[in-house]
Amino acid sequence: MQDEQEARMPVSKWSSPVVLNQLMSLIRLPAEMQRAAAAAVTAHKNSYSPYSKFSVGAALLHDDGSVTTGCNYENCTLQSCCAERCAIVRANVEGRRCANAVAVYGRSYGAEALAHPPPADALCTPCGLCRQLLVEVADLSQNFEEFMVVLVTFDAKRAKVVRLADLMPAKFGPADIGMDVTKLSCNPSA
Repeated sequence: MQDEQEARMPVSKWSSPVVLNQLMSLIRLPAEMQRAAAAAVTAHKNSYSPYSKFSVGAALLHDDGSVTTGCNYENCTLQSCCAERCAIVRANVEGRRCANAVAVYGRSYGAEALAHPPPADALCTPCGLCRQLLVEVADLSQNFEEFMVVLVTFDAKRAKVVRLADLMPAKFGPADIGMDVTKLSCNPSA
């Protein structure tokens, strides 16, 4: 395990240093990550998840500090749309393709979860498909190595910040099929 000094990201992109891979109180996060975490928690309340009874909210944090949210949406064929994907698609519809981070919050609300609740410090991580879509966002943003994933605990009081590069160490990205997405605009309407 890296010591805290080595696990810090530069302050330049964030309002304060980012400590990686440690569960910590939300108030220890940079202010912009706190806003994204709060937005993800709020977004999960709009989840439509009657089949899995697991609601998820996600919030993309853009370079200018603005946040785009999404929540999971299920249907009876179980062809669901994850919160992270909803946030990415919504951001694209709004003309915003680039981001620096995503915050994710999820929790069970079914009878089984009420009878046997998960630990308060349990985390909801992006699924494989969402990780792949986040790679695309990071590649468009030209910040794959610095793209942060804020994982909010089930009790919504703490979070762990990890790098997308650590969640996808052997990523497959646009460059692997000969695409240079850095030439595409982060703002398609520009």
